[in-house]
This record gives sequence, C-alpha cells and structure tokens, in this order.
Amino acid sequence: MVLIAAAMAGQAASRATPKAKSAVQRTVDADLARCRNAGEAAAQDERCQAAWRGARARFFGRPAA
Repeated sequence: MVLIAAAMAGQAASRATPKAKSAVQRTVDADLARCRNAGEAAAQDERCQAAWRGARARFFGRPAA
C-alpha cells in the first residue's frame, strides 16, 4: 500500500513540474501561431510550410528535414 502511494506521489510530482521550452521550441511555436493567424495566405508561405512539415515530422517521431 505504501509502495503504491509513493509511486503515485512520484508521478504527480513529475507532472506538476513542466519542462522549460528551449529557444528553438519557442521559435517553432511562434511560427506555428503566426501561420495559424495568417489564414489562407499561410498555405503559400514558405516558412509556414516548413513549420508544418517539421511539426508533422515531430508528431510522427521522424527527424525534421
């Protein structure tokens, strides 16, 4: 019983402390937000296309090209 409580406490503690985002991740987030707000123009924007390509690659566990 004590072991279960200790394990649960450890899981809760690891979820409670968010990891700081790197400068690269903040840049990627900013690019994705800019593209989201650009509307239809984003479909023709090279930076948006690159940001989306990278986001898809990270999501599917492939290295970003």
